[in-house]
Amino acid sequence: MTTAAALAEFHERGYTIVDAQHPEVLDRLLGEFLAAAAELIDVPTDQLRADALHDHIEPGDGAARFRLELTQRLVAEHNVGATVFEAFADVLSGLLGPDVLSQRVPNIVFQPPGDPRPTELHRDAPANSPYEVVVWLPLVDCFGTKSMYLLDRTGSAEVMAFYREHPDDRDGFSERLMERASFVEVRFGQALLFWSGLFHGSVVNTESESRLSINTRFKQLFAPLGMKDPFRYFEILHTSPLTRLGLDFQRAETYGAGSMPGLAPPH
Repeated sequence: MTTAAALAEFHERGYTIVDAQHPEVLDRLLGEFLAAAAELIDVPTDQLRADALHDHIEPGDGAARFRLELTQRLVAEHNVGATVFEAFADVLSGLLGPDVLSQRVPNIVFQPPGDPRPTELHRDAPANSPYEVVVWLPLVDCFGTKSMYLLDRTGSAEVMAFYREHPDDRDGFSERLMERASFVEVRFGQALLFWSGLFHGSVVNTESESRLSINTRFKQLFAPLGMKDPFRYFEILHTSPLTRLGLDFQRAETYGAGSMPGLAPPH
């Protein structure tokens, strides 16, 4: 799919599935994940498969602890947001423009077969900004119950309208939800990009393989913020030359010569 086609599909449906512009970046990212995982569970890296992690990790609390420790390790050692953006830069730049904020701490999901704690149905906006794009990046091939489901732009609007009219009819809401929900098939080397206003979630993984995935968010620097402090939740990833001039000017006007630590935007 061309970048133009992906952008058109995103606008029409609220989501699109795209191939990495730089698949070698994802190969490197997966290698970093497996190296960190191997250290955490004391298994040689060459004996570790991302979709068979459940062979080495206790279910339940053990899986939750592994996910937390893996997240802490990767955030400390790698800029995961920058890597994800690089892999899909053509489409993400087309959606966001040159001034981009990246989620500081990505969400890492490890869902072994039979894990009883899938992600419940939800949508990110309005708590998050409706000007965000969520990148759901599997590090294994995802299909069936090993994947996730979502409602497209029309379906999300329809079920939300039903809920507003019938707030106490949970059964009716669930029926309409599942009628419109679609499980997506996304293989390693691709990403699902979706709008923060879409309903989405997952179910118990009944496949024989583990799911290991990242989800992280990007937004345009000057877009409305939602309810979250942008500089606690996000960090500046890219800025245009014009924006860098403007930010330098504003800092100088407000604080005098020099710059405030931590606010200098990257090139």
